[in-house]
Amino acid sequence: MEDQNKIIELTEEKFFRDGFYKTTMDEIASELKMSKKTIYKFFPSKDDLITAIAKHFMEGVKSKVLPALNSDKNAIEKLAELNHILAKVSTKVSSKRMDEIRQHFPGLWNEIDSFRTKMMFGNITKVIDQGKAEGLFIDYPTPIIMNTLVSSVRSIVNPDFILNNNFSIAEAALYTFKVVIGGIVTDKGRKIFNNTINKM
Repeated sequence: MEDQNKIIELTEEKFFRDGFYKTTMDEIASELKMSKKTIYKFFPSKDDLITAIAKHFMEGVKSKVLPALNSDKNAIEKLAELNHILAKVSTKVSSKRMDEIRQHFPGLWNEIDSFRTKMMFGNITKVIDQGKAEGLFIDYPTPIIMNTLVSSVRSIVNPDFILNNNFSIAEAALYTFKVVIGGIVTDKGRKIFNNTINKM
């Protein structure tokens, strides 16, 4: 397991830096100072290695997102913290890398898209309901809010939109937060929202 984790962690850095598609297994073996035979023992193909790295990365994101959403903060602060986490993640995963995965590894891209959708529906729904209970969000139907949010993230925080409109992932996520969450805050919530935005 130690060798397997070492391969995943070190190769993740190389893939995000140099690209998934063009990086060869020879380059990976050279950088790891490890034989290709050892790598193939754990990952029979490059696609298997890329899939393992993507899942490792998603679990890392999940381990940061869940504590933020389960903290004692109010709903607006929780969603702002989520946006901050995504901004930090985006310094590692550029829009170019996202586009590369989408184009060359469509099955994996579907898994990533499914992961972020489930994460949002499964966890942010609770935060939206919390915000209503706190009097920070207007009592619009939660399914409408969630589908608006998820649809916005999927259409805006994606390679096509970002590359064609010259935004970073962090910028796209921030504007989505401002538009969607800013559109559901109450008068009470507006003060907290504006204060939170000024700190972002």
